[in-house]
This record gives sequence, C-alpha cells and structure tokens, in this order.
Amino acid sequence: MLRGLYTASAGMMHQTTRQDAVANNLANCNTSGYKKDIVISSAFPGMLMSRMGEKDNGTSRPYVEVGDLNTGASMLGVFTDHNQGNFVKTDNPLDFAITGNGYFVLRTEQGERFTRDGQLEINAENILVNKQGIPVLDINDQTITIDGEYRTDNNGNIYIDDEWRTGLKVVEFNDTGTLRKEGNNWMSAAQPYTVNQMPQVKSGYYESSNVNAVSEMVTLISVVRSYEAMQKVVQAEDESLKTAIQVGSVAV
Repeated sequence: MLRGLYTASAGMMHQTTRQDAVANNLANCNTSGYKKDIVISSAFPGMLMSRMGEKDNGTSRPYVEVGDLNTGASMLGVFTDHNQGNFVKTDNPLDFAITGNGYFVLRTEQGERFTRDGQLEINAENILVNKQGIPVLDINDQTITIDGEYRTDNNGNIYIDDEWRTGLKVVEFNDTGTLRKEGNNWMSAAQPYTVNQMPQVKSGYYESSNVNAVSEMVTLISVVRSYEAMQKVVQAEDESLKTAIQVGSVAV
C-alpha cells in the first residue's frame, strides 16, 4: 500500500519538473537563439514477483513467477536541445545568425560565456555588445570597437570605412552536452573549444528560438493530466490506508 503512495508521489515530482521545463520553454519561445530544455525520464529498478509458499496436499508447490513490478519513474536529467532554430531576416547589419554548429563568445565578469543570440548593438563607448550590454569578442579575444562607417559579411567579418577591421569569434564544442545554462541566454562550458576559422555567419538575420509553441502546449496538457492522475492515485491510496487503520483499530 505504501509502495503505491511512493510510486505516485515520485510520478508527481517528475511531472512537476517537466512542467517547469515546459513553462520555461514557452516563456522563451520568442527569445533569439534560445535552446529548449527536455526532461528525460528513467524508471526506478523493477522487482520480479514470485508466488511461493503454496502447498498441494501437504506438498509445497514450486515457485511461480508472477511478473515484474514497476516501482515508478524518476528524472534522469534535464537536457538542452541544441538544434538550430529558424532564421529571421531583419536587414540589420548587426544581426548575425550562425549556420550549423557554433557559438558567439561573450566577455562577462565570470569569464567567457557562449550564446547563439546574434542580435548585437553598439553601446555608448562604440563597443559591440549584446542586448544585455555584454561585449562580444573578436578572433583576437578583444572587444570590437565600431568607430566609423561599418559593414559586415557572411563570414562574421567587420569592415570599418571599407577596411577589414576584425571578425566575430565563433567557437565549437565536441560535446554540446557539457554546456550549462546560466541565465541571460548564455552558457558556460566544462570543456575546451575550437575556434572556427571560417564560420558561416549570415549577416542581417538572427536565429529564432528552437521552441515549437504548439508542441510545448500539447506537452504541457499531457503533463497536467498525468499529474492529476497521480494525484488521484495518492488520494485512493490514502483512503485505503485510512480504512486499513480503522479496521485494524476495531479488531484490536
């Protein structure tokens, strides 16, 4: 009886985690360069049940396997889907979208951070920054100063007064699963990266979120219904346990 409570409550906690991930995805469906989160489930170890101890005319019967008993679901982890989102044309030369793998590099107070958000702008000091005012780095690991008439090309190069000045630094990772979100639409890395010497960066476009709002809403409905089902199981188990206690009290 208690096993049923534990199984149902574990399912409720798992669905709560899924709901948080889906809600965060929906909140960022219009955030450029955002990568959606996916909750991966795993099962608690199952148990093989056998019928034993039965006798036939005083002779013990052999064990008979009844079958497997599942002990519920748990969360294996929250993983980020790094698939590329759609490109949105803006004709703004300071909007960039990376084709394929790769990340722009930001210089933050915590060190280098990585993002797919290529909607950039020029701040009051003529430095190229993202929407949060964080400088992006160039191929020489320096901030980029825009101090004249500028233009860009589809390899991330920046020209000032028709002269090549520098290029955006675009890096790649062998295993994107090691990247961890830190908020502000950027990520930290637990492994070294390689610099893409010839990145494919479309100027005048930005990459939209890879969140499909309709699909996420369907998932959210499924999560809510699963949670409600587990809640009803908990209530039923609670009533059964209460009845058992009352019967036991009367018997005593």
